[in-house]
Amino acid sequence: MESILLSNIAAIIVKDVLIDDNKTKNEPPKFITKEFPLLSADTDDEALHFFLKQNRAKKRRKSDDIQNNTEKPVSSNLNRVSVEGDARSTITPYEFSKHQAPLEINLINKFNTILFEGYLHMSKITFLRIFKRLRRFLPNEHIPTAAPPQSIFSLALWKLSTDEHFEDIARKFNTTKHICQQLIRLFWRRISAQYELLIQWPSTPEKRNYNIQNFQTLHQLKKFGQLFGIVASKKLDVFLEAENEERQVVLQIICDADQKITDSFLVLADEYSFDASPIGQTLALNVQTMPTGSYLIGNNSFPLKPYLMRPIGEPSDDEERNFNSALQPALHIGEQVLDAMAKRFNVLYALEARNIHEVRKIVDTVCALHNLCVEMEDDYSERKLKDMQFNWAKVIDEGSKKLGDEQDEQGKQKRRALMAQVLN
Repeated sequence: MESILLSNIAAIIVKDVLIDDNKTKNEPPKFITKEFPLLSADTDDEALHFFLKQNRAKKRRKSDDIQNNTEKPVSSNLNRVSVEGDARSTITPYEFSKHQAPLEINLINKFNTILFEGYLHMSKITFLRIFKRLRRFLPNEHIPTAAPPQSIFSLALWKLSTDEHFEDIARKFNTTKHICQQLIRLFWRRISAQYELLIQWPSTPEKRNYNIQNFQTLHQLKKFGQLFGIVASKKLDVFLEAENEERQVVLQIICDADQKITDSFLVLADEYSFDASPIGQTLALNVQTMPTGSYLIGNNSFPLKPYLMRPIGEPSDDEERNFNSALQPALHIGEQVLDAMAKRFNVLYALEARNIHEVRKIVDTVCALHNLCVEMEDDYSERKLKDMQFNWAKVIDEGSKKLGDEQDEQGKQKRRALMAQVLN
């Protein structure tokens, strides 16, 4: 009995070995990466057709049982992702990353210092330090391109700084438009998701007190003892792919004495009002959002509130005109922040996005990067502001300019008290 059992076991083992050997012969040969160099086609379709042509040639060599899915290849267990532009075919992340070389971009070594600053609008050391800060928010590798974090960061900064079209960027860095869009949009999603970390409203007593005291270090604003922030807004022209038309949006920011952005908000122009913005609603409902007696300063497009001071719409005497003049240094800071952002990140001159939600992600990312540049004390924008006298923040369509309401009685009372304090 024992000998019969042993012989049966041996027969089973031999049968398994033969089956495995036969499967190995039927498996398609493994190709090394060099046989499929980085696709340099200018469009997604060309790259896709090239790749599918190679796949179809391999599939013809497979046995009938594999073609009929009676035996699944090992890679079929992986999650499959559809390729945009051809719903009939799918490519596994493993196949795509295996046959396409990783996208390696090194802007630091590619350009000398002058060219680098001309394209990226910041110094090389600032570029490296910002990447170090944001590195933890980026994936180690991004399927299907297996692009390293520094390549994702470089592509995104190039897009935001130069405002080149995706096709131009893809051609410049020898990749496809689809991959370029994937990586840059990944960056927007990841960084905008860190809004509360990178765009911080002063929420603790210590930060709030520091915010007020910091304005006191500015000579021209010393008389505004409880100034907490400066609010500014700008209309932007945006092309929305989903609607296939150009729309106007309003970007509203609040900045501190260091010219860092502490709050940002973006909405379609025909839906905009300060009161409807998140910070406007918060301040109306909760006076503790800012220290007692503190206030923001904005131009005459904003409404007058106890927590928001604005110039007098129609000054009737020298005292009111002097008060309006005293507000100008504060208003200039808000304009300067908008100018600095646009001169560093040219994407703000002409935004293109799939929809309004993507526009918000782009603008939040720009605001976060602006704050990091201020923190790193990068002076490129200051130097460019001196060279370029064009004031982007002041370009206003007078026909569509809407003046803010100044009928709030508590706001009037607060402004009269502030006027007496500033002009004494």
